[in-house]
Amino acid sequence: MPPQSWVTLIVGGLATVGVVVTWQQKNRADRRSEWWRRTTWAFERTFDQSNSQAGLGWSLLATLMRSKLVTVDDGSIVQVIAEYAALAAAGKEDSHGSRRQA
Repeated sequence: MPPQSWVTLIVGGLATVGVVVTWQQKNRADRRSEWWRRTTWAFERTFDQSNSQAGLGWSLLATLMRSKLVTVDDGSIVQVIAEYAALAAAGKEDSHGSRRQA
């Protein structure tokens, strides 16, 4: 096989690898974008006035957090929001004079 053929083969192989890597990165970015869209929707349900909608939101967040697409930062963000919601709920119970005992 002449050297020109080897060069063509190597360049073609590298181009193929580049296309595959680019496709994987785009695919992962698209999937993460969709994950965030769903997570945003679940957060909106979580803070709904309806208890059934809020329950649905928390259930969806629990499911979304099990995804392979979740990063450490994503988990931390959801944790902070969950803590905020729990403290807000505890504050509501206090202000209405129900449930809270020291």
